Amino acid sequence: MTPTLLEEVPPPRLTPVGGVKEALQRRARRPGGRAYAVARWSGATLFAAIVVALVVSLLVSSSQAFAHSGLSFFWSGTYNAAKDVYPTGVFILGTLITTTVAIILAVPIGVGTAAFLSEFAPKWLAAPLTVAIDLIAAVPSIVVGLWGLLVLQPVFTHHVEPFMKRIPVLEWFFHGPALGPSMFLAGTVLAVMILPTIVALSRTSMAAVSVEDREAARALGATRWQVVTTAVVPGARTGIEAAVTLGIGRAMGETIAVAMVIGNNYALPHSLLSPGATLGSAIINNFGEASPGLDRASVIGLVVVLLVLSALVNVGGQVLLRARMRSAGATT
Repeated sequence: MTPTLLEEVPPPRLTPVGGVKEALQRRARRPGGRAYAVARWSGATLFAAIVVALVVSLLVSSSQAFAHSGLSFFWSGTYNAAKDVYPTGVFILGTLITTTVAIILAVPIGVGTAAFLSEFAPKWLAAPLTVAIDLIAAVPSIVVGLWGLLVLQPVFTHHVEPFMKRIPVLEWFFHGPALGPSMFLAGTVLAVMILPTIVALSRTSMAAVSVEDREAARALGATRWQVVTTAVVPGARTGIEAAVTLGIGRAMGETIAVAMVIGNNYALPHSLLSPGATLGSAIINNFGEASPGLDRASVIGLVVVLLVLSALVNVGGQVLLRARMRSAGATT
């Protein structure tokens, strides 16, 4: 049998380039390289030690509250400092409600604004709008809270909240008197605060989508809007999810702005128009007046619960991101 061409010509063998290993070893032995390695590991160790010390100190300071209330500290809806009843259930519920309202309002507006700046707006308009959005992100939270208190609260009391009560289906969530300070107003203020983060990160992710994906959609006859919905947004989905995760983390931990507009009512809310309280607003309102002992330990316990919720949000975001990357690698 006559050998073929592939059988006659042996495949080339890859030989290592001489001196590469020695060059890497010489670079590692340089004084600057060793100093950088020491500084890197020292910084990582210091950061880990600070985080561990923070968590341990908070747990030790709040241990009296957890021992006093037991597991009911996490879900009981009754709060009465005069009777040494310090639950967090009412504050956890308020935090989740205001964060949900903020995400529902901010995500569609933020992603839509990012798509407009990335795909539709001309450069002479997109550049100043991008700078303006970045400037909004730098506004202190107390300024946003004061704006919500002085400007938004009268508008919500006389116009927005009565209008929401007349909408079918939504009226289930908006019943009771419109008092001004409410869970809905606090969620709206939070939406304004997290909107720049969602817009900036989503716009960056959309701009990173390859030109080939856009051209492929156009080659199939897609319009500009269809290109955005079928190619750009799905391609930037990971970045958008990261933006939403960061927005949730900031909304849950916001304190000053929420405390100024939520009403600070330590009772279970029965409507989005009801005044309420969040973990952050309860911490800032009670820590200064808390007496040493069980009172102060209970306030620090609120800090621990808020830290756990924030950690769960970030861990959940990382899990979703890795699952997305694994699924993308499996499909390719």
